[in-house]
Amino acid sequence: MRFDSLVMPDQVDDSGKEFLIYRGDLECNIAPGNKQHKLKYHLQKALSEGCQYVATFGGPHSNHIAAFVARCQTLGVMPLIVVRGETWAELTPTLRTAVAAGATLFPCGRQDYRLGLASEMKQIVDAYYSDVYWVPEGGAGALGVLGCLDWARVISQDQQAEGAHFCVASGTAVTASGFAACGIDSLSVFSALKGVSNLAEDIQLSCQQAGLQVAAKLTTFDECLHGGFGRMSKELLVFLQTLYRLNPNILLDPVYTSKMVYQVYQMEKKGLWPHKRTLFVHTGGLQGWLGMKTDQQPYGDPVRFSC
Repeated sequence: MRFDSLVMPDQVDDSGKEFLIYRGDLECNIAPGNKQHKLKYHLQKALSEGCQYVATFGGPHSNHIAAFVARCQTLGVMPLIVVRGETWAELTPTLRTAVAAGATLFPCGRQDYRLGLASEMKQIVDAYYSDVYWVPEGGAGALGVLGCLDWARVISQDQQAEGAHFCVASGTAVTASGFAACGIDSLSVFSALKGVSNLAEDIQLSCQQAGLQVAAKLTTFDECLHGGFGRMSKELLVFLQTLYRLNPNILLDPVYTSKMVYQVYQMEKKGLWPHKRTLFVHTGGLQGWLGMKTDQQPYGDPVRFSC
């Protein structure tokens, strides 16, 4: 396990504030970050049921797809992926890697995609293949929460995390739910989705569905106005470039952890961040830079983020 100190821009040395980051991005070569933990019990169940095929949903640049295919490959099961978007002029780097690893892709219209396990595309895939185990998009569901609970307990029980206020970014609220239930004192959750007003309720519900209870004092934040999910504002880009100069060994992903750290930085600068010791959980996802435009790259050549 690796915890690093994080130097914030304009940080005053005598402020008494300490920022740490848990390096989930360094945990696993093939599926770093939270995705492998969300998939853990789903894939165990697929194997226990003797399923030869495992299917899921994901976007064309999805970190979930990258981790899903990598884990399926190591376990010897065939990955089937319903991909958001009717067609592509060419496959994205994420999808090319998936196909090279043996995945079969099914393009899906956005309206049907939103239906997930209730979609017509699921019926079509099930008609082609027998004994398919379906993993909800992003590894969601009770099994995903339980996998993240295991992860959160390991991190929180390390002595370097003692007394820290935890910060986690959220999409489906699965990872956040695992941390909310793991026994830590306080937790801030930062949505990567714009306009989310019921994140705390989503976390409560996810925990209940997994047979858990929220144990931490919970604070939630909406997406901090960078244009929406997967979007990059000029302010965020400049912040990441500055943060990288101060912390050259720490790279953040474009969708989740970067926006969380930026939002805390903004609050700290305004004197609105009350916590003396803050621990950011890096949930991985660096391969997401492959889907960003050239002028939105704070770390240079994106080839280093190959899946």
